[in-house]
Amino acid sequence: MNNLERRYRALLRVLPRWYREDREEEMVGLFLVERTDELDLEHSWPGWGETWATLALAVRTRFAAVSAPARVVRQGEVVRWLGVLGLLLGLKFIVHAVYSEIFLRVTEEFVPPLQWVVFSNVSPLVALVLLVRGQRTWAKVVAGVVLLPWLFTVLTDPGPAGLASVLWQLPGLVAFVCLCLGFHQEAPTPDAKAMLWWGGGAVLVGGAELGAGWFGPIVLPAVVLAVRLWAYARGEVSLGRALSLFAVLFLPDAVANYLRLPGEWAASVLVAAALWVVSAAAPVRRASVLGSRLP
Repeated sequence: MNNLERRYRALLRVLPRWYREDREEEMVGLFLVERTDELDLEHSWPGWGETWATLALAVRTRFAAVSAPARVVRQGEVVRWLGVLGLLLGLKFIVHAVYSEIFLRVTEEFVPPLQWVVFSNVSPLVALVLLVRGQRTWAKVVAGVVLLPWLFTVLTDPGPAGLASVLWQLPGLVAFVCLCLGFHQEAPTPDAKAMLWWGGGAVLVGGAELGAGWFGPIVLPAVVLAVRLWAYARGEVSLGRALSLFAVLFLPDAVANYLRLPGEWAASVLVAAALWVVSAAAPVRRASVLGSRLP
């Protein structure tokens, strides 16, 4: 085995084992078929084009939608659900932003938001529409660009406030990564009608939080737990697993809020944390992967 083949095989290790067992020798043969120069075989490396193509293939095979073992397809479904849940979480925050614009603008303490803040408020809706229309690359761009100002602020002004911001943004950050990984070119496009229902539910959750007063922190974890139970009853394994992971991501912020917020909020924040724990730990029914479909 020459050095070029050894380096290429090392690159192929980013692919899942089940795929390499079936395709590795074929891929190595095709890669080396026209590489006959001795110096080339001993001193060359796989090019950037080959490297990026292999990494893209690794994403498609590790988070597959078709032509893969059932557990791999289920893993891809979970990742795609997490990406969608992140966008739905953003729709909930749009309600909060609209409320601030309508009801707080008349107060003397109101400070008009910066333009990038306004764009970041509506970006989840834009990204979801683009995703439903099949323009997944642009959906990822829109979802990612709005994170840059926040990331710059956190990096340039670390401290307790920065840590609190990271904990608050953690579910959205992980969901963005899942959006990028899960919705590759072979992934299914979410159904527009189903997304309309899910989006409407997210808007209602945002409104309920605003009207619940001290019980506001309980609304989202209670809804997530309810959907978690619905997914369990229907055998929606991938959705149930995604909601469990989603609940885990909210736990650090719930604990931080319990330690940080005034005493009158302590009870509601504690109940919210308990609901997140139940959602995270509740069992997921074993079912066929065909029983859990991305809407």
